[in-house]
Amino acid sequence: MGIDVLAKSKLSIAIASLLTLNSFNAVGQESNAANNDAAESEVITIVGHKITELHEQNNSGALGSRSVLDTPFSVDMISLEDIEIRQVNTLDSLFSREASVSVDGSAYSTFGSTIRVRGLPLDYTNSFKVNGLSLNNFSGELPYEAFEQVALLKGATGYMYGMAAPGGVVNYVTKKPVNDLLTLSAGYRSDGVFSAHVDASTRFGDEDKFGLRVNAVSEQGDTYLDDGTIDRESFSLAFDAYLSDSLHWNVDVIYSDRLTENSWTTMSNSMSSDSDLPAAVQGNRSIGVDGTFDDYNNLIALTGLTWEINDNWQVKLEYDYSENDTHWVKTLAYLLNSQGDVSISLYEQYFKVNYEQTQAIINGQFETGSISHELVFGASYQVSDTYRNDGGEYGRVVVSNYGEDNLYNPVELPAYDANLQEDLDLAWSDTQQSFFINDSIKFNEQFELLIGVRHTNIDHTAGEYFSAFHDHYADSSTTPLAALMYKPNETTTFYTSYVESFEGQTSSVGDSYANANELLKPQKSEQLEVGYKQSGDDWSASAAIFSIKRGSTLVTDDNYLVQDGVSVYQGVELSGALDISNNFSIYSELMVLDATYDKTNESYQGNQVSGTPDYQVSLQTNYNIEAVEGLTVNFGGKHQGETAANANNDWNLPSHTVFYAGVSLSKNIAGKNLTIIGTVDNLFDKEFWAVGDDYGALRIGEPRVVAIKAKLAF
Repeated sequence: MGIDVLAKSKLSIAIASLLTLNSFNAVGQESNAANNDAAESEVITIVGHKITELHEQNNSGALGSRSVLDTPFSVDMISLEDIEIRQVNTLDSLFSREASVSVDGSAYSTFGSTIRVRGLPLDYTNSFKVNGLSLNNFSGELPYEAFEQVALLKGATGYMYGMAAPGGVVNYVTKKPVNDLLTLSAGYRSDGVFSAHVDASTRFGDEDKFGLRVNAVSEQGDTYLDDGTIDRESFSLAFDAYLSDSLHWNVDVIYSDRLTENSWTTMSNSMSSDSDLPAAVQGNRSIGVDGTFDDYNNLIALTGLTWEINDNWQVKLEYDYSENDTHWVKTLAYLLNSQGDVSISLYEQYFKVNYEQTQAIINGQFETGSISHELVFGASYQVSDTYRNDGGEYGRVVVSNYGEDNLYNPVELPAYDANLQEDLDLAWSDTQQSFFINDSIKFNEQFELLIGVRHTNIDHTAGEYFSAFHDHYADSSTTPLAALMYKPNETTTFYTSYVESFEGQTSSVGDSYANANELLKPQKSEQLEVGYKQSGDDWSASAAIFSIKRGSTLVTDDNYLVQDGVSVYQGVELSGALDISNNFSIYSELMVLDATYDKTNESYQGNQVSGTPDYQVSLQTNYNIEAVEGLTVNFGGKHQGETAANANNDWNLPSHTVFYAGVSLSKNIAGKNLTIIGTVDNLFDKEFWAVGDDYGALRIGEPRVVAIKAKLAF
C-alpha cells in the first residue's frame, strides 16, 4: 500500500509539533542570520572522520572515558556525519563498511537483527548500550536519528561492561543539546517509504546553563518486500543542566514504536546433508504470510549526575530504565530441498522486558613517586524482568504446518488472524551485581600498564507460570583485564591486552529443539589481542591480531541444543584512511578469520564455526567535485568470503560482493543550508545468501535500495 491520507497527516503533524520549539531560539537565529548568509556550503565526507577517529573519546565502561588511541582494544567509531550521509536505518546499513561485522538480519526481518563481530554473535540483553548503560534490544533496531555517534568495541568486553557475549559491545551515544539548532528533513526509500524528521535544540538560562534537544521522526509506506509495510514513530529528548561549576545533570528519553507487516525472518535449513543449496533469489522475495507482523514499542530513559570534586577526582552516578513491549505473528520457514520448497509454520506471542541499571563510578589521578596512576572503581546493579502472555503453550501460539511455499514459484497461503490478548505474567527475572576496579599506571611518557578486575554475581529466578520448566540458578565470575601500551610518540600506540568475558543465556532454549525451555549455563570466554594504532595529519592506520576462546553451543543429531567443547576464533584486522588529495580520500578495512571447533565430538572437531566467513574486506572512497561547490560523491563495496552455513560444514555460503554509491549536494540558500543526499545500496542488485543464525539458518540478501533525503538547516 502507498502512504494514505492518515499517514501523510502524521508526517505533517510531526513537523508542525516540533516547529514550536523554534520560539526558544528565535532570537539566536536572528543574531546568526548574517553569519549564515556568508557561510560556505558544507561538504560532507564519510571518510574524513576516520583520519581523526583515533583522537575521539570513547565511553569504555569500567575503563572510563578514553581516546580510541589510548584504548588497548580494537574500536570502530561511526560519526553523525556517517549516519546521515549513508542514510542509516538498520544495523545492516550502520555496519555495512566494517569488515569485522556481519549482520544476522535484514531491514524488515523478524526476531530483530543482531550482528556478528569477528564471527561471534552479540546478544540482545547485554551487548547493546546507550551512553554506556545497559538495555534490552530484542527489537534489534533503535531510532538512529536520536544518536550522534555509535562506538563498536570489538572482542571480549567482560571486564568493561560485565556479563556479555565476547564478540563486542555496541554503544549508542545520544545527541547533546546545543545552541540554536533547527533542521527539517524529508526522505524517500525503496519501494515507497516516506519519512520526516525534525531536530531542534536550544540552550537557555544564565550563561546557557540549561540545554534541551528534541528529535521527532515519522516513517510510513511500502517496503521492498512483497506486500511489506512499515509504520514507525520515534521521539527523543535530551536535557542537561550545569547545577554548579562542579555538578552536571543529564537526562535522555527515547521512545520508539516500529510496526512492520508481512515481514519475514530466516529459513531454518531442513535439507538433507547431500543436497545442494538452492540458487539465491531476488531480495524482495518474502516468505511471509499475510497477517504476519512485528510490533516493537521501546522506551529508554537515562539520567546521570557528574560531580567534579576537584581537578583530579570525579564521581558519576547513573540510572537507566528501558522497556520493550513486543507483539508479533512470525513466519517460521523451513527450507526442505534444493528445489526451493519451504514448509511454513506460524508463531504468535506477546512479551515485555523491563530493564533497570544503577551504576556508580569514581575515578581520579594521583602519583606514587615518579609513577602516575589513574584509578577507576565502581559498582553496578541491574535487573531484567521478562513477562510473557499466559495464553497458549508457554505463553505463545504455534501453528505448525500452516502450508508450503516455494522460493521460485510463490504460493498464496490463507491470511492469519492474530488472537492473543495482552495478558502478561512474570516469566523470569535476572539480576547482575558487579564490582570493578582498575589502575592505569604510567611509568613514563612511553609505557602504560592497565590492570583491572571485575566480580559479577548473577541470579535467575523463574516466575510462577514458568517455574515448572525453568530452573533457578545463581553463579559468579571474576573477569580480569591486563594491558600494556607503548607510545613512542603522541600519535602512535602499540598494545597487548588480555581480558575475559562472562557470558550466559538469560532466556530458554527455543521451541524448535528437543530440550525446549531448558536454560543453558553461563560460560567464560577469554581473549588475547596485540595491536597498533597511528594517526598522521592526513592519514590513520590500525592493526590487530586476536585470539578468542569461547564455549560452543551446538545442535546434536537428535536435535538437542547443548554446550559442548570450545570455539576458537583467531584473526587479523587491518584498517587505514588516507587523504590522497584535497578532494579525494579512501578508507579500507580487512579481516581474515580462522574459526574452528575444538575439544568436541568427532562430528564437529576441526570444522569451521557456523556462520563465520573466512575473510571480509571493505573499501570506501569519497570525491569532492571541485567544479560544483558542495558536491560530493562516494563509492565503495564490501566483500564477504565463503561462510560455513552449519557446524557440520555440509554447506558453504558462496562469497559475494555488494557495492554501494552515494552523492550529496549542499547549498546555502538565503542563509539556510540545504543538503540533498542520495544513496544506492546493493548497487547492482546482487542476489546472495546470508547467514541467519548460529545453527544453519539462511536469509535472503537485501535487494537494491534507493534512498533520497532533503535536509534544511535554519
